[in-house]
Amino acid sequence: MAVDRKAYTETVDTGLKANKEFTKFYLNCKINNKIKQKVFDYTNKSWDKVTRKNKAKADAIAFRDSFKVDTDIDENIKMSDFVTQYFSTMEKSSSYSGDKWKGEIESYYKRYIKNVFGNKKLCDVRQLHIKEVILNVKNLGLSPRTQKTTLEILNPIFKSAIANRIIIFNPCDGVSVARPKTKKKVRGASAQIKDIYNAIITTFQDEPYFKALYFFALQGRRKSEILTLRWENIDFDNNTYTLPITKNGEEQTFILPDLVKTQLVMIKSNRKNYVFESPTNSVKYIQNIQAQTYKLKKILNNPDFGIHYLRNVVVSAMAEQGVNATFLSGALGHSDLTTMKKYVSIPYQEGSKVANQTIEQIVK
Repeated sequence: MAVDRKAYTETVDTGLKANKEFTKFYLNCKINNKIKQKVFDYTNKSWDKVTRKNKAKADAIAFRDSFKVDTDIDENIKMSDFVTQYFSTMEKSSSYSGDKWKGEIESYYKRYIKNVFGNKKLCDVRQLHIKEVILNVKNLGLSPRTQKTTLEILNPIFKSAIANRIIIFNPCDGVSVARPKTKKKVRGASAQIKDIYNAIITTFQDEPYFKALYFFALQGRRKSEILTLRWENIDFDNNTYTLPITKNGEEQTFILPDLVKTQLVMIKSNRKNYVFESPTNSVKYIQNIQAQTYKLKKILNNPDFGIHYLRNVVVSAMAEQGVNATFLSGALGHSDLTTMKKYVSIPYQEGSKVANQTIEQIVK
């Protein structure tokens, strides 16, 4: 039955009006972007006017609250129910576009994790369940890198559960995936740096766009960090540039060398979005640089050359020049010094030489 709004002329509260006798009250409010209406009829009550008004206010609050989503999390919530909530509020990843990464981890969870302990209470998940998932993935013949994805997905989920006071410990703690050692160390890196620099100059002699791109790589930047860099993140006055979200989730600021700055000044003009914007769409960054990388690969006669390979060359060259491991990690944007072990060989002979000289000086 339609409500005769004209009958409600007396304002009682926000969205709440009464008829002249204050026996009927009409509530009109917006809840979850939808208009809701309700009539409270106290005609048959023997209450006085003040009591009827207070009752109408209380009933109006209760009516609004009945549409609110319960944000309290049940301590007995099932793993998959919590994961669904987590995915719905998760932040974007630094390494991928938000939607793509979200889709990938949701798919991984459904394929490999859900059937193992998705129906268990979150508080009942243990290390052995996580290890079971990793073993199942391994038995499918998938790589250690893919196996490690299990931990990369579950670890922040359990951290969120701890923050919401559902569990008190993270069952991912102490679980690891053994990955085969990969030889990332580069010999003669200092000489290679010179060759690569000359190749960039020669190949892109009249193309400051690609010179700037590969000069950034020559500073040890990851491909994703270079291609997604925005003009707003470059401070030409202070010669710095900032990566708002990096692979380890931190904001990091680096020195903008003159080598790169000179090229950027030449290409900036009226660009506002990405530094290395797409040649076909000014609001997107360039997606494919394989042709340009191939040119360098060919002139260097090095089939291994690429952005990530150059990253390895850079850190190896710095190590050859005696740069401290802490600075090496800082230059590459690592949050863990142990990561350098993948890139830098331990100089046993030189180390023992320095140790002997130090001991000799002490005992003199």
